[in-house]
Amino acid sequence: MAIRKVADLGAAVRAERRRRGLSQAALAVQAGVSREWLSRLENGAPRLEADKLLTVMDVLGFAVLPRDEQPTQADIAKAQKVAWTMALEAQPLTDEGFQRVLRKVVARRQARSAA
Repeated sequence: MAIRKVADLGAAVRAERRRRGLSQAALAVQAGVSREWLSRLENGAPRLEADKLLTVMDVLGFAVLPRDEQPTQADIAKAQKVAWTMALEAQPLTDEGFQRVLRKVVARRQARSAA
């Protein structure tokens, strides 16, 4: 998901919070912000403190990456092919394992484009 506006980021935070089964109050406690502040973020408030925003993103495992470090659809397809091959060999990948494979695919693409 491309995040171009605060509303996009708020929607992504809400989706990830819900995916993890967290209430706004629980995530707010983990991130050290108020529930009201988190609600403002999820609703796309235009002016929020950057340090609090980065803390919430860190708690949810979000990363800010330069565009050339973001996985492309081709990178994801290659990583999925590796994961599928590993599953056939009875070595299924966890989500964390898939992310490692994806980071390697992106790093190889960057190395090829730099050469």
